[in-house]
Amino acid sequence: MMPHTFYDLDAPVREDASVFDAFTPEGEVHGGFETFRELLAFRALWTFKVDKLPQQCEGSFAGETPDILPSLDPVLRRLGFRTPIPTGSFCGLYERADAVLICKSTPRADPARVMGFFLGGSDARTLRRALGAVATESPLEVEVDEWTPALP
Repeated sequence: MMPHTFYDLDAPVREDASVFDAFTPEGEVHGGFETFRELLAFRALWTFKVDKLPQQCEGSFAGETPDILPSLDPVLRRLGFRTPIPTGSFCGLYERADAVLICKSTPRADPARVMGFFLGGSDARTLRRALGAVATESPLEVEVDEWTPALP
């Protein structure tokens, strides 16, 4: 069952509506996005970029503090990634000609020290280089849970 998305126009975040998802009929609430803009950009990058690229992987970045993006951002920028829209602390969107990385964690008052990611690219080598740079040039731990298609 697909979750319904709710927009709280009475609780703006960075001049946008805050967003959360809930499964119905039970109303189980789970993580959404801080802003409607982030939700749209994340889903667009997933649908039209990551999911269309020949090699993909998913996993997580973990740090000693919940500030994942300040550690991730300089490494990805050095690798030539750009951010299509500004985001907050819970969502990262990065793209370049041969790869796209999207990551997010659940917005909450006590943020987790882990952020899930999806990375798509032209080949496994491209993805491994990007993740290797993050692992060696930042304090973040990188864990890959799945490769699509599976690696030999």
